[in-house]
Amino acid sequence: MTPEPRSVFVEPGGVRLHCLLWGDGGDPLILLPGLGHSAHVFRELAPALAAERRVAAVTPRAHGASATPGDGYTVATLAAELRGAMDALGMERAALVAHSFAGVVATRLAADHPERVSHVVYLDGIVDYAGRDRVVVRNPFPPPSRPLLGDAFQQREWLRRYVPGFWCEPLEADLAARAPAVEEIRRLELLYPVAAEVAAHPPPYGALCCPALALVAAESVESHFGWLDPADAVARRRAEEYLWGIRLPWRRAAVERFRREAPRGRVVEVPGGHYFFLSARDRVADEIRAFLLPPAPPDP
Repeated sequence: MTPEPRSVFVEPGGVRLHCLLWGDGGDPLILLPGLGHSAHVFRELAPALAAERRVAAVTPRAHGASATPGDGYTVATLAAELRGAMDALGMERAALVAHSFAGVVATRLAADHPERVSHVVYLDGIVDYAGRDRVVVRNPFPPPSRPLLGDAFQQREWLRRYVPGFWCEPLEADLAARAPAVEEIRRLELLYPVAAEVAAHPPPYGALCCPALALVAAESVESHFGWLDPADAVARRRAEEYLWGIRLPWRRAAVERFRREAPRGRVVEVPGGHYFFLSARDRVADEIRAFLLPPAPPDP
């Protein structure tokens, strides 16, 4: 059975943030959920990392049980609140593991306060947000819009069918932590300026002083279009043309920028979709643990 985390709240700058904690000793490690998700999404990955480390998953403002201030939605504010959460948790210096959009926040904190960040791990978080819309609009089989105004059953069924990966306890807990639909819509509207900011100002990988590992999804038709009929050869061909001809070049360009600019960066591909840290948890945990190991002493 997966161990139940300790639930606490911290208030950096007066903004109440929800955190889940695992482990009691070892160097600190902080897990950062992507846009639209809470700390609960790490309920399976975190215990796999907590044997050697003190692990905290931090839910950012306007997500899950965290507060929703009426203003201040910038990358700098999100990074400052993360730093304040570290202070409140007694974590002077920590490794950051960031999923998706949270990679932007981790990069900003590591670049602005290198003394606070020992390592950065990106979980499919190396993205060219400026070019994203041009790629997404060419998707031949986009999923239907998520039913934000539906009940929990409708939400669950949509996520089961269209979230790349598989349904599991962390996603169930994450769904249960969401605010009522009207509040979720308000939160999306408040968060929009952050997405626009990132599209205009790419993350400064060149300013990273610490080692950085980008775990990147090695996508397939199955992981990206899991709802397609496997017997529909025409649909599969169109899906492949989109993945390999449009989406993959866009993703590769972002990865190559990271390789060029991050002084101590490396890239590892993990088979699966955007949520490979759920579908390939053990592989991801192994990669993170190996990356965080101290370097071996030189041979005498």
